[in-house]
Amino acid sequence: MPRLYVALAVWLVLLVPALALTSPIGGTVIIYLAGLIALTALAFNAAKRKEPMDFRALLPMALVLALPLLCMFITSAVRGVWSNSELEKLLRFALAVPVLWLLLRAPQRWLQQIQWTILAGALAGAIMLIVAMTFRDRAWVVEIGGRYNAVAFANITLLFGMMSLLSTGWGSLTRWPRAETGLKVLVFLLTVYATWLSQTRSSWMLLPILALIVLLGLRGYSRRQKACCALVLGAVLAVSAVGIWKFSSRMHAIESDLRDYATATDRDSSLGIRLQLWRASVRMFEKSPVVGVGPSMFRSELLELNKQGVVSEAVVEGFGEPHNDLLAALSGYGLLGLLSMLALYMAPAWIFLRRLASDDRVIRIGAQMGLLFCLGFCAFSLTEMMFRNMRSVPTYSLIVVALIALTAPRLAGGGQAKKAPRKKRKTSPASVFFMGLALDQAPRVTLVKTPVLSLILTKHIHKSSHSASIGFVGWMNMDKRDYEKFQLAQGAAVLRVRRRGRGTGFGRLGRLGAARRDGGRAQD
Repeated sequence: MPRLYVALAVWLVLLVPALALTSPIGGTVIIYLAGLIALTALAFNAAKRKEPMDFRALLPMALVLALPLLCMFITSAVRGVWSNSELEKLLRFALAVPVLWLLLRAPQRWLQQIQWTILAGALAGAIMLIVAMTFRDRAWVVEIGGRYNAVAFANITLLFGMMSLLSTGWGSLTRWPRAETGLKVLVFLLTVYATWLSQTRSSWMLLPILALIVLLGLRGYSRRQKACCALVLGAVLAVSAVGIWKFSSRMHAIESDLRDYATATDRDSSLGIRLQLWRASVRMFEKSPVVGVGPSMFRSELLELNKQGVVSEAVVEGFGEPHNDLLAALSGYGLLGLLSMLALYMAPAWIFLRRLASDDRVIRIGAQMGLLFCLGFCAFSLTEMMFRNMRSVPTYSLIVVALIALTAPRLAGGGQAKKAPRKKRKTSPASVFFMGLALDQAPRVTLVKTPVLSLILTKHIHKSSHSASIGFVGWMNMDKRDYEKFQLAQGAAVLRVRRRGRGTGFGRLGRLGAARRDGGRAQD
């Protein structure tokens, strides 16, 4: 495989975190360019056979990334609905599959540089949020950078900040270890402050997830020490929760919003609108539980539910999605869609969870970052539709496959770990015996006492027997070294048999003579 393909794909994918919050088209351009490069590399490898076309390592993630697209085709075939925008969005998940195939061939040290672009994305997001909230308001966030609303923007900013904090576990990759660690901690604190200014409530769900991942990643600690760490983290979470609840006005609004929704005083509050959308999504799922009604039919279904009094006029006019990725998949694609969306989050999360047990620190810390990324997106999807537009799809799919490739086990030489070769087939004592009968020219053999009596060829006495013995050893599928190990393993007495006359050499064993210790010729 030409190194150029791998290098181009790696450096394109590494740009994704830095462009996620700063450019509305960066992720889109990269997913198509990287996908084209990967497909070209696959075609080149199929034609030239530079390396085996082994897709077994790709199979789990390939199924996960292709499932949403498959669900769309099934729903379209059954319900007769079609959406070009949905096709393009879900195709971007599938394009990450060939990119992963190429990234698995990249050196680990290349992929490890993703920490710098994550750091850059976190810093850029924090600065833009602070500027927007200081000089304008939350509504202005959608006009800058990646054009996300304030909730999604703050979610991704804090997520990148926490991933940067976890990357300090890799140790220093520069000549300035203290400055490197200090910069990552500073950027993390900036993202926390920016998220606080944005008044986003759902972002704080990351705090218990981060604490859990830190505990899972502890190595070399006793149970008592881990229990102490858990108590400290629990205390920090409790203090953080009290502080957020006490000093955040939007947290206080949750109680009043719930009361107004329950009494029908005001159903169009921030939380009330979400509850109406979620209820409407469940009603759509009940209408078509297996394949859904199709995502393009969401607005028309809202109109019908408005006539039934399920949703208000404000919901129909202002919203075309349920503010929840899981419920969007459930209403649009039914149970198939829900399972495919859960697989997008949980399948890579399970891979990262298993790799937390690695002894390689690079793999272990990368798995922590990947687990935080997957679980963080899953948590955000409960209150916000993170995949509302196409821009966030490359951000999720390409960062996930980059971290999957980074944490893939590798050999000491840097290559990807391969399965252990099959053990050589053992030769039965009976087959050895009958092979020995066929060797007329072997002048000396060894009689070995084993659980089953067998005759095997032993030390070569002169050149005439050398070719016969080598052929015999090869015929047994046992090389000379293996044979010597086998001979040494026998704990029985060895007798030397002298060949007498012509014939098989084994039909008449002749007289048994004592072997000389120096391996010389036997005396007549």
